[in-house]
Amino acid sequence: MKYALALGGGGTRGAFEVGVWHALNELGIEIEAITGTSIGAVNGAVFASGLDADDLWLNIRATDIAEIKGNNLFSPMSLFGAVKDLTSGGIDASAFKDFLARHIDENSVRQSGIDYGLCTYRTDTRKSEELFIENIPDGKLLDYIFASACFPMFKPAKIDGVEYSDGAMRNNLPVNMLIDRGYDTIICVSVKGVGMIKSIDQCGVNIININCRTPEVGLMEFDRKSISKSIKNGYYECMRVFGKYSGDYYAITRDSFDGAIFTYGKDIVSGVEEAALMCDIDPYKVYTFDELYRCVLSSYKSSRKLRFLVYAMRRQYKGRGILDSLGKYFRAANSIVYLSNHIM
Repeated sequence: MKYALALGGGGTRGAFEVGVWHALNELGIEIEAITGTSIGAVNGAVFASGLDADDLWLNIRATDIAEIKGNNLFSPMSLFGAVKDLTSGGIDASAFKDFLARHIDENSVRQSGIDYGLCTYRTDTRKSEELFIENIPDGKLLDYIFASACFPMFKPAKIDGVEYSDGAMRNNLPVNMLIDRGYDTIICVSVKGVGMIKSIDQCGVNIININCRTPEVGLMEFDRKSISKSIKNGYYECMRVFGKYSGDYYAITRDSFDGAIFTYGKDIVSGVEEAALMCDIDPYKVYTFDELYRCVLSSYKSSRKLRFLVYAMRRQYKGRGILDSLGKYFRAANSIVYLSNHIM
């Protein structure tokens, strides 16, 4: 089976999409079409061209986008430094266009065999402009990708005298382009970006959603460690969606997860994952259920609230109703107490 891929916008959170792409390749999932908005349009072109997305993402700096101070465009220091630009037409992001030219090869995209499309926003009509590769004139692909990713704080992109801005302003996840094209098995990747999501008719269409539930990086934050974590986040989330691994937040081997569900039930297993999050146990590696639980058992005392609840339960505290009202903390502590009585 072949799939189509829709990539959402979201600034540097787009690193999540790189991890998804790695997972799709590892799983042997063949992608025949890609549409993207904003950073999704950038990633889609890189993926289609076969070039190294990691090279782009692990080396990008804030100054590759614009002349700003610090590594976060939304930091007070950066915004204060850009006040003059913001009040006179927007920040000059020509550096970003140069950066794209170093990492995307138009001919490679056109010759890839992948049906590539993007969405941008035309400022004069105030409507989205959705284009597939055959509708983009030769030599203009980078211009349109830049236009799609031209953040509203930037000076508008100009193509043949027409001004464009970030496609997220009207369509931040261009699934509709693929459906209208006739694709009916579509992987949608959302990175919690800011923008409008078009309503779509899903009748007869299989939409496989891969969502960045817990972003590791801000919308315009260029911290390499956070970007690296975001790539891992996308990889493991995709692997869970396609059933390679199980678990809500952790990559747990399927056999051990199914065995734990069969033996203990879903609530206990979910409680262990919640406890692992509270204990800051690394979510970007593969565990058996027993390995994850033992990590929790050896580190839960680092959480003051979790440590108190486990102590109270072990002392057979009678105010269960009060403890139960603590929600996820109660579930996490209850799983620790229960399993410590049953796993040697």
